[in-house]
Amino acid sequence: MSVATSDIHLSALPPIAPDTLDETGLGTAFLVELACKILYSGGTMALASLSGRLALPVSVTGDIAEILKKDRLAEVKQGGDIRGTYIYALTDLGRERAREYLKVSGYAGAAPVTLSQYAEATWKQSIQKIPVTAARMAQAFEGVVLPSGLLDRLGPAVNSGRSIFLYGPAGSGKTFIAGKLKGLMEGVIFIPRAIAVDSHVIRVFDPVCHTEIDIGDRLDAFGDILQGGPKYDRRFVLCERPSIIAGGELSMAMLDLCFDPGCGYYEAPLQLKANGGIFVIDDLGRQMLRPFDLFNRWIMPLERGVDYLTLRTGKKFEIPFDQVIVFSTNIEPRELADEAFLRRLGYKIRIGHLSPPDYVAICRQVCARLGMEFRQDAIRHLVEVEHERRDIPLSACHPNDILSRVAEICRYRGVAPHLTRELVIEACRDYFTEL
Repeated sequence: MSVATSDIHLSALPPIAPDTLDETGLGTAFLVELACKILYSGGTMALASLSGRLALPVSVTGDIAEILKKDRLAEVKQGGDIRGTYIYALTDLGRERAREYLKVSGYAGAAPVTLSQYAEATWKQSIQKIPVTAARMAQAFEGVVLPSGLLDRLGPAVNSGRSIFLYGPAGSGKTFIAGKLKGLMEGVIFIPRAIAVDSHVIRVFDPVCHTEIDIGDRLDAFGDILQGGPKYDRRFVLCERPSIIAGGELSMAMLDLCFDPGCGYYEAPLQLKANGGIFVIDDLGRQMLRPFDLFNRWIMPLERGVDYLTLRTGKKFEIPFDQVIVFSTNIEPRELADEAFLRRLGYKIRIGHLSPPDYVAICRQVCARLGMEFRQDAIRHLVEVEHERRDIPLSACHPNDILSRVAEICRYRGVAPHLTRELVIEACRDYFTEL
């Protein structure tokens, strides 16, 4: 996505690029190994190019290159008037060392940030620093037909920064509502490409989960945005606040570090990737893991705002847990967990069936979207006959499902979409039969 500089709403000031090797927070040996691996795959590289691959300033990268030269791991193939134009290549010794380094870890990307640097950046741009007002809720749900008073229950729940437990019958719109909450996640945040814990690398930035904001060469102009401030730390990626949804595919393994032996580094769990945004657990109770196990796994993170992850070496470390967690389920809460667990789940909000006026209002919206004239007599028949004689409550999913079938019947017959009592009867026959 391309965003103009003037349109960027910063939730926190950009992380500042390090001026020295010490300010990276990473050991010199780690950076030398990383530079070796990058040069091994890249062949001859200008210092500026190596700087870009490392996501470190040219001045810092130059210090790394000097160490490579001193240790006879790299040599200057071509000089220049500007330091960044110097071209480097590995020596035979350097290539041998690079192969050894790659056997231990195949990570050859941007320099990671330290755990403390990540924690500092996370709390500076915490999701809890985004107040949600009644006006903001109304804007996010504009045009959405909801049961009376529901917005005023959802608003404080989002503001709390605690978990939200949405429950109610199937088809009541829980997943839709949870997805709409993403619109409340204002601003942009800085997500690290990777985190280093000791010498272990954890990849955090994931194009599948994160939407990068591309402002091209103007990233270097953050200093101008901040009235002459220092350069932006390119080890972080400017992104929209994350919105991650996991359904029946969710497993306990997805909530822990995943080590890839082929690459030699870790993939961050979903809740770490969701930091600063929203994490929706949809269809709770249908996953491969038991709700009890999930709740037990997250008791401490939900209460204290920190999570604990474990490296394959056995070392445990603390990581921020800063996100709005939304659980959505068709199952009654007491069937999923005992009272002690439920007490820790923050806000528990039931999403029930619709009233007839709300149901009709959604039918009007669906008709407009499908290009069909709204017919009161047809919708009255749908509500008062088709639903009532089958004793089927009015759910938020029904208008779209049934009226879409009406449009499909019309398209099959080669006529413009239109609404009649007879078409409603025909659509309901094929929709409700299996229920």
